[in-house]
Amino acid sequence: MTDAYSMTEARANFGTLVRRAAHSRERIAVTDHGHIAAILINPQELADLEDALALAQYELEKATGTVAAVPHDEVVREAKGQARSHAA
Repeated sequence: MTDAYSMTEARANFGTLVRRAAHSRERIAVTDHGHIAAILINPQELADLEDALALAQYELEKATGTVAAVPHDEVVREAKGQARSHAA
């Protein structure tokens, strides 16, 4: 569940709210005139959400046949720090 605080309340309790988001993975909503303007979220939870979104986008591209594939030998060359070969 997301707790909501007005900007005035959030400003007065900012440190506590940040620690709650950081340590307990709570999402803290900050409102402006009754509308949610921002969410405080744990950085690891944000990274997890971004990873899940990237995976979902990849799966969609794979399902629709629009995945931009990189040839294996090119990946190996780049991993070894070698320059890319450009075929004409």
